[in-house]
Amino acid sequence: MQPLADLPLVLSQSNLQARAGLPEFTLAQVETWITAPAEGGEGWGEVKPCLLVRVTTNAGIAGWGEAFVLPCREKAVAEIIHALGQASVSLQPAWPWVFRDMALRIASKHRGLDFSAASSALEMALWDIYGKLAEEPLCKVLGGHTRRAVPVYANIWSDMQWDATSLAMRASGLVAAGYTAVKVHPMLNHSVTEAVQAVARVRAAIGDEIHLMVDLDTQDDPETSLSVAERIASVRPYWFEEPVDGQDIEGLARIRKTTGMRIVTGEKHCGLPHFRAVLTAGAADILNPDIAGLGGLLDMIEVAELANRQGVKVSPHCWNSMTVAAAAMLHVCAAIPNAEMAEIYPEYVEHGARYATTGFRLDGAHAHLSGRPGLGVDIDTNALRDLSRHFRSSRLTTARATR
Repeated sequence: MQPLADLPLVLSQSNLQARAGLPEFTLAQVETWITAPAEGGEGWGEVKPCLLVRVTTNAGIAGWGEAFVLPCREKAVAEIIHALGQASVSLQPAWPWVFRDMALRIASKHRGLDFSAASSALEMALWDIYGKLAEEPLCKVLGGHTRRAVPVYANIWSDMQWDATSLAMRASGLVAAGYTAVKVHPMLNHSVTEAVQAVARVRAAIGDEIHLMVDLDTQDDPETSLSVAERIASVRPYWFEEPVDGQDIEGLARIRKTTGMRIVTGEKHCGLPHFRAVLTAGAADILNPDIAGLGGLLDMIEVAELANRQGVKVSPHCWNSMTVAAAAMLHVCAAIPNAEMAEIYPEYVEHGARYATTGFRLDGAHAHLSGRPGLGVDIDTNALRDLSRHFRSSRLTTARATR
């Protein structure tokens, strides 16, 4: 099997065109579901509300997308999705790149994360439709291979007041389940000393062969991050994520130079200018824009192309359901040459299985795509509706909506 890093970027902004013989389509309906918060696996953390989108064409073909959402914004992002859906009625045909151009015109260089999340969801759904029309999985449409096993890591995120022992037990449990890489957030609700002790305890528990990622969740003071980095250097973190806010590009570059650690940033940002600036400053080794928040899969591919020119990797952030957005993440990772490990939230996997057949299989170390057309995701909408606290359907031909 050809290594991921040896693959060329097949899809670029200069060669976007519809495959010959594919039927053109317009959009007829947009539906959104916002799931209710739920308890995560083993009570470790809460599954946040997720925003899923179904787009149906005039020919009755449905595609699924998902938007990255944060508390108190879910309905606002859904409103943007329905407004963009209505604006898309005029697109003939509604190819993903045609939609992207329209969304950029509407944004008028004022996108913001919520607008970008909305456009991400719709573009994702359009790629799902495109893959179904082409009768190919999305990764193949994008130039990748369905049989490629995508490396993954388990993200241990929790805002509960855990101690070092419980964190180490959680990490050990995930390793026992087959994961060969885990990420911890030691500064959440903890002091520097507690964070350093927790990281050391996790390393002792999981051993030296398991990759251990450390996420500092954007510390306000760069000196705090430098202190943590110095004190955990001996446990050899695989990467050092968000030591400061991604807007502090100078601070990121300084920490990267001072510590020599692999710096990860990008999850809170959208659009391409920010990532160009990070790359120009040499401020990161790995970029992690959110698969459902950056603005769309085309933006993700372009970020990957820009990063690849400078030997920088891409590990898409995916604090979303482990269903639609996770499938999109894995298809992109299977199609770009500079993909790092893909992000999995173990607490979300069981919840997603209650309403979705994901189109991929996890074995701990890797994810394996099913080979089904498009994203390969099947959703039980009755089960999804039962788990949701908000639903809206817009019939785009009439511009009327039901709630």
